[in-house]
Amino acid sequence: MFVCGYHFPASEGNDVSFEKVIEKVEDGTSAAGKTVTLTNETKEGTILETLTVPEGTFAHTAFVDYYENVAEMEGEFKMIYYTNKYQISEISKSVDGDKTKDLCKKLDDMNLYRVKVA
Repeated sequence: MFVCGYHFPASEGNDVSFEKVIEKVEDGTSAAGKTVTLTNETKEGTILETLTVPEGTFAHTAFVDYYENVAEMEGEFKMIYYTNKYQISEISKSVDGDKTKDLCKKLDDMNLYRVKVA
């Protein structure tokens, strides 16, 4: 089973605890002081929407981790696809609460987002 880009034993099935995922995401990821923005773009590159991920949340740390580690093959322009953003959203809803509520509603759609970390 892959959750947020990390492999978990098949014996855990679809019941990987959020705590285990959070531990893997936070292990070795330094998200402090970084700004995370997500942009929804057309295939021509026209930006339709820009979202800022609140610092200090699981979502913030997870997107920094994704940007730095999971999406390393994509080069400079890193897109986050449905499965990863849905998983980040589900965990964030549970642990971040109202801080990321509006962001998570947006992430539950089928749109692609470009991840930028500065």
